[in-house]
Formats: sequence, structure tokens, C-alpha cells
Amino acid sequence: MPPLPHPEQRQRILFYLPMVTNWWFVHIVEPMLRRLGEAHDIHVLAPAPWRGTGIGPEELARCADLPDLRWYIMDGADHPSTRTAPEDAEGLIGFVRDLAPDVVLCRTADHETVRHFPGTVRLLMEGRYEPFAPPPRWILLTERPHDHGLLNEMTSDQADRLRAMLAPAWQRLQRSLAPAPDERGALFARLGIPEDRPLLLLPLECETEDNFFAMHRPGTKPNAALVRELSAQFGERCTLVVSNHPLNDAHVDAASLIEAVGDCDNVVLLPPRIGMHPATLAMARLADGMLVGDSKTFALAAFFGVPMYRHSRFDSGAWMNAYATLEPFVADITAGTARRPDREAAQLWFAQYLLNDGFDPLAPEDDLLARLARPFDPDRWEAALARLERTLPALFAAEAQASG
Repeated sequence: MPPLPHPEQRQRILFYLPMVTNWWFVHIVEPMLRRLGEAHDIHVLAPAPWRGTGIGPEELARCADLPDLRWYIMDGADHPSTRTAPEDAEGLIGFVRDLAPDVVLCRTADHETVRHFPGTVRLLMEGRYEPFAPPPRWILLTERPHDHGLLNEMTSDQADRLRAMLAPAWQRLQRSLAPAPDERGALFARLGIPEDRPLLLLPLECETEDNFFAMHRPGTKPNAALVRELSAQFGERCTLVVSNHPLNDAHVDAASLIEAVGDCDNVVLLPPRIGMHPATLAMARLADGMLVGDSKTFALAAFFGVPMYRHSRFDSGAWMNAYATLEPFVADITAGTARRPDREAAQLWFAQYLLNDGFDPLAPEDDLLARLARPFDPDRWEAALARLERTLPALFAAEAQASG
């Protein structure tokens, strides 16, 4: 990778946005265009609207007061292919090379094509992880879509500092989310979950038409078929408890999922919320194991120390101790010997995510180009902690910590 220009130098920045939705444009991309456009040359390359993604008249109109932006809208017959694998990948790569950007910021599921772009290339990925749950506009800048739980190289002093900075909020959240002693029995009785065998929690992934990241899942089974397959594999050894993705609840017909659950006598489908909490968070506290793929729900298993099986083509942090094969995972769960995420490393990863990696496009102290030049930077941790004290005061404000 060529050396990145100094953040204060004027740079040519390309936003490549095949998978941008209107929500993403309004809440994340447009604020970045406005901030970066004050000091840099901004280009936007995106396809016309299709399946809830792309740039159309509404997005263009929102930026009519930014005349210096340069727009390149792909509206040929092949533009839908840009979401997954462009029909003319060489032509696309050649166009970007001719443009010669210093930085390329991508909202796309197709990370293979963009790695051939010049300059520093990063994906814009969702950065809101439970249970800390910062604002939905938080993002991460990554090279691959779903490499989860990876830790930066750091000294032991830096690791100790990160853990210490998060420790009060971590301990406060651990205490507030700990289930009551009688909660498991009462909840299992209410939901019809047997207590005489292990519970494996399956948070389902998003199946909305604009989620092209589904292209990376091993196999092509829809959620309903996955539930049937796992039910058959588990038999009477475990109970499969399923939580639906919130966007599925809002936008996807659940008939096939409900039918699948009804046909399986060892499967329970959770309601969207259990008490004060989203269903996945509420049940993760009580689960004997979790089945995760590419979704961000691995963070709940990490926070609560729940053994996990991860079915993914992407990398997992070694500290997660995730199983890559299902049968050994189930055997260890039933024997009560399943390996768990490393607790200290989990706290370190959350601290790195919250204080070093997470980016808020609206935060005035957050300099995106400085982040690209220095992905790991202890000098920004204090400002990040101050930001968290403003945005999550119940966890991070000094007075809350003192009374927690």
C-alpha cells in the first residue's frame, strides 16, 4: 500500500457506494461528504437505485448545496451487479485507477473488487455492538467485512491502559445485566424451554433485500431451512432457541420461519423483546452456547462468556475460542466442557472497539483521515472516553461510575 498523505494535506477521496441505503446515506455518508468536502476533493461513484441501494434523486438533492462534489452514477444495464461481482470488474477498476484517489471509502459487500483500487481502501461497516450499543451511526473502517474480534498489536502497557479505561463501565454493565438467581427457571417456564438439556441460542441474520453481505455466508440456506437443518442435527441433545433479526421482524415475511419452528419439537422462537431487553441480549445471558455467523451478535457471547460456534469465511480473534466445527461444539456443550471466550481479552477487545476503532461521523473531534493514517492511536483514547461520557452517560459518566 502506498504511504498515506498527511491528514492535513488536500487529498482526493472517492466514496464508492454500491450498497448504500437511504438511511446510510442520510445518517453516515452525507455528514462525511460535508465534513471532508471542506478541505478535500470529493468524488462519489455509485450505481442507480436497485433493491433499496444506490444513489437516486433524493440523495442527489440533499447535496445540491455542495457544488464541488463530483458524482459518477452507474446506470447501465449491468449496474445491479456492482453489489456483488461487477460484470465489468476490469472496467470499473480501470476507471478508479484513472481517477487516482488517495483514499477510497466503500459501502459494498464486494471486498474482492475494491482491493484492486489504488490508494488506501476501507470498507464502511456498522459499528454498533451490543451490549454497549453506541448510536447507530457509529461505523468501523475495515479491510474485510466480517473479520471479528481481531486485536491490534500493542504493548502490555497499552493493553493495561485500555482495560483500565473501560473497567468501570464494563463492571457496571456486567452488574446491571446479570440475571437474577431465579430468572432462568421462570423465563424457561414462560417460554416453554425445557431445563433438562442445554440451550443453544441462534440469532438469525438479516434477510432483507438490501443486505448483499449475505453473499458471504457459507451455503445459501434461508433462515427457515437453517432452523430445520440444525433441529435435525441436535435431536434431543439440545434445545435450539431462535431470535429473529430486528430488520427481519420489521420487513421480512416470517411465515416460513414460523412454519419451520412449528414443525420442530426442539426449537423455540423468541419474541422480539424479553422484558427490558432485545431478545438476543436477554437470552445470551442464560444460554449454554451460541451459534453465530457473520453478524455482530458474537459480541454478546464475548461479553457474557458464552461458548460459541462460528460458521463464517472470515477471521475470528483467537481469544474468542470459537469452534469452527459444529459436532465437537455440541459434544462439548452437552458434556459441560465447552471452551469459553477469554474474559480479559474480551474486555480488551471491547475497550479497543469503543476507544480506538469506533468512528462517529458527527463527532467534531473524530478525524477520519487521521484514523486512516494511524489506525491504532493511544493519543485519541481520552477524547474517545469523553465522547462516550456524553453519549452513554449512564455507563461512562464519572458520577455514574462513582454511584454504580
